[in-house]
Amino acid sequence: MPSTISYTFTEGSVSNTTSEVLADNSNRKFAKFINDSDTVMYLRVAENSVANEGIRLSATGGEYTMSPQHGNLSTREVDAIVGSGSGKVLLVIEGT
Repeated sequence: MPSTISYTFTEGSVSNTTSEVLADNSNRKFAKFINDSDTVMYLRVAENSVANEGIRLSATGGEYTMSPQHGNLSTREVDAIVGSGSGKVLLVIEGT
């Protein structure tokens, strides 16, 4: 019998100081991050984000997916940052 995945949709606010956008979750099976702002964002897994380093999400729709199929699934926390500004929206989808 195939397993069922439950999805949680959240909206994070990202600024020019590192902030957690997805908490540790040992039950995570999938995560997707979508930049819904006008500013480039950077993600880091299990450590503080730094502008211009890590996983780059382009403005207005840049996205990153973590999954077993991509070989990059982590259950650790994910942090985000922008180079300047605040209140930038990052959409997060987590499957458990």
